[in-house]
Amino acid sequence: MERMGQIRRTRYVFFTIDNGPCIDIHRLLRGEAAISRVNQIYAVSLLLGDEYPITLDELKILFAVPAEEWIPSADAVEKYGLPDEALERFVRQGLLLTDESDQMSTERRRKDELLSSGQWNIYAALYHFMTRWRDVNVHAHLPVDPAEWKRQNVNMGEVYAKFIEKHGRPPGAFHTIANPLATVELPLAKRDDGIFATLSKRKTVRTFNRDVSLTQEQLSLILYYVFGCHGLYNVFEDIVAIKKTSPSGGGLHPTEVYPLILNVEGVQPGAYHYNIKDHSLDLMIRLERSEAEEWADEFTAGQSYPRSVQALFVMTSRFYRNFWKYRKHQKAYSVLLMDAAHLSQTFYLVCTDLGLGPFVTGAINSINIDKRLGLDSFEEGAIVVCGCGKPAEIDPIGPDFRPYP
Repeated sequence: MERMGQIRRTRYVFFTIDNGPCIDIHRLLRGEAAISRVNQIYAVSLLLGDEYPITLDELKILFAVPAEEWIPSADAVEKYGLPDEALERFVRQGLLLTDESDQMSTERRRKDELLSSGQWNIYAALYHFMTRWRDVNVHAHLPVDPAEWKRQNVNMGEVYAKFIEKHGRPPGAFHTIANPLATVELPLAKRDDGIFATLSKRKTVRTFNRDVSLTQEQLSLILYYVFGCHGLYNVFEDIVAIKKTSPSGGGLHPTEVYPLILNVEGVQPGAYHYNIKDHSLDLMIRLERSEAEEWADEFTAGQSYPRSVQALFVMTSRFYRNFWKYRKHQKAYSVLLMDAAHLSQTFYLVCTDLGLGPFVTGAINSINIDKRLGLDSFEEGAIVVCGCGKPAEIDPIGPDFRPYP
C-alpha cells in the first residue's frame, strides 16, 4: 500500500472518557441479560465538529505524533505502531493532518490553519464548534386558533406535575441574600413615557398575521437603528471605529446581519446581506415566499412560528474582527455572544416602538445557515436569529402576566 507523505496531529483535538452502559456479552452468552458500564475514549475533532470512539492504544499513538512538526507517515507507522487503516481513518476524521494535495487533506489543513491564524482560543473553539446544530427539527406545530391551543394545553398541569415529580421544584424566581449587613429601601420611581413605555411593552411574540406586509420604511428603520452605523472615529491612519446603538466589546462591532425576507412591500423574498456602509440590502439568493418560509423553518429547527413572520434577521460573527485585537483571549468568544445579545434587546425595543412583534432564538441550525448563506464557518458563523412581524390579534401562546406590585 502506498502511504501518504508527511503527517502531524492537529492542535485542535480533545479527548474525553464516557462511562456508558453496554450489554455484557459474556453473561449474555451464558443466557443472562445484563448491562455493564464500559469506559469509552472519544477523540473530539474541532475541524469536523464531531467525536469518534478510539482505543487506549490509539490514544497513545495520537499522543505520540507531534502537533508542531511534520514527520514522515512511514516513521509513524514503524515507530509508533500506527496501522495503515488507523492512519487513513485519523486523517479522514480530522485528527491527523497530511501534506497530501487531495481535496480532503487540503480542506483539513485549511481549517486547522484558519483556527490558528484566526486567533481562536482553543476552549472557545471547543464550545463553538461542538455546540452547533445541523438538521435539528423539533416538529413544533403551534396552532393559531385559540380554541385549538386551549384544547392542546388542557393537560399542561399534569405535564408540569410529572416533570416536577421527576426533577424536583425549580429554583425560586426571587433570590435574596441571607443576613445582609443593611437594607436600603428604594423609592419606587415609575415612568410611562419614551423608552420607559417601550420597555414596559417589550415582550416576545410568537403568533403573527402572515397576511400583513412589513413596509420598506419599517424594515429600513429596524436595520438602521439596530444594526446601522451612526458615527465614525479615526483610530489610526485610515482605520476607523464605528458607532452603533448597542455596545460591542472593544468597539469592534463584528456582528453582521443577513435578513431573510418573507413579506416586505417592494422587496423580493430572499436572503440578503445588510450593507452597513451604504445602508442597503445586497440580494444573495432569490427565493419564492414558500421557499423563504421553508428556510425560516430550517434555520430555526422546525419551531414553526418563525415561518409566519415578515422577516428574519440572522446574526453572524466575523470572528477575526474581534480576535484580531483579543488574540486567543479566554473572554473573546463570550463577548461575541454578548454583542449579539445587546443587538437582540435593541431589536426588541425598536420593533416594539414600531408596533411589531419581535422574537429571538438561539435554537438554530447554525451549520445549515452557514451552508445556505455560503459562509465559511471558521471565519464567520451564525450566532442567533431574530424575527418580527405584525402580531396576531389574539395571542394564545404568550403568557398573561399580572402586574407586579
